Amino acid sequence: GGSAGQGIAGYLALKGHKINLYNRTPEKIASVAESGNLKVSGVIKCNAKIEKASSDMREILGDVDSILVAVRAFGHESIIKESLPYIKKNATIVVFTGYWAALRLRSILSREQRNDIAIAETTLLPLASEIVEEGHVKISGIKSKMRIAACPVSRTASVYKKLSSVLPQLFPGNNVLETSLESFNPVLHLPIALFNLAEIEKKDKFEFYHDGISPKVARVIDAIDAERMNLIKKLNLDLIKAGEVLREYYETKGSSTYEIIRNCKAYEGYVLPNVFSYVREDLLYGVVPMVSICNLLEISAEASKTLISSWSMVDSVDYWREGVKIDKLGMEGMDREKIFELVTNG
Repeated sequence: GGSAGQGIAGYLALKGHKINLYNRTPEKIASVAESGNLKVSGVIKCNAKIEKASSDMREILGDVDSILVAVRAFGHESIIKESLPYIKKNATIVVFTGYWAALRLRSILSREQRNDIAIAETTLLPLASEIVEEGHVKISGIKSKMRIAACPVSRTASVYKKLSSVLPQLFPGNNVLETSLESFNPVLHLPIALFNLAEIEKKDKFEFYHDGISPKVARVIDAIDAERMNLIKKLNLDLIKAGEVLREYYETKGSSTYEIIRNCKAYEGYVLPNVFSYVREDLLYGVVPMVSICNLLEISAEASKTLISSWSMVDSVDYWREGVKIDKLGMEGMDREKIFELVTNG
């Protein structure tokens, strides 16, 4: 029930769906819990009806058969562990902005003997949102397309069928390699934040994308993205460059990464909250696993390694040591064919 969760809740409630909203901090959803209404502004303006808003997991999950997880990657494992006792049989869990969530979480489901649950992930969040104040969320943009995939692959069709009427912008991916490697968040966030450190630290309201992008920063973005694309080609995935994804998802225009970001209406005035928390997430769950897989498959990733070491120096944190690597993804010792077996069969 943070900015992403409340944005999604408001968006889906407006479309007539019954929505329960969870946040582990009662004060953050107090007025919604009391009134049953969530104020939504931005590209959508309404008072959305929320069925239940609570910090009680048992109360929220009840008879729910589709659980949409919109917490940061740091919280994926803990929220799944906390919720498992209350999740009904054959339910579906969808993690927005996957960050390799399906592969990371499948071991928990297996250990708890809950393989009846379908676990899926999307490439990104379906919308960009921010909290204005408690009980009020602003939606600044809604994506027109969003890939979803499950692990094992055999469950993707049923998950898509269940959720396509709720989120019509969804389309089925071939596997969770696509959903996790398609995400352009780390590719954009990390170079923009690194080369605007002083401005971010000085300003209360730094418009992350429009203030932070420049032709030279875009050049670094393109270098990181080129390494992502080399891995994608090695895995024979049908994915496109970050700028092209951005152009598709937000229907923005431009002939270069710089122009596409500058022209993106959804990014106008957008202030990325807690920038350095996003940086940490993008390193630990985005670039580190990508480089780890590149190492496994003997693909050069020098620009991405430089990004990891630069941020490690800035934050005095060994991001390579702390990040998600192939051991946590269950890929140790695998070649391309074995990786495909893993994501296909679970």
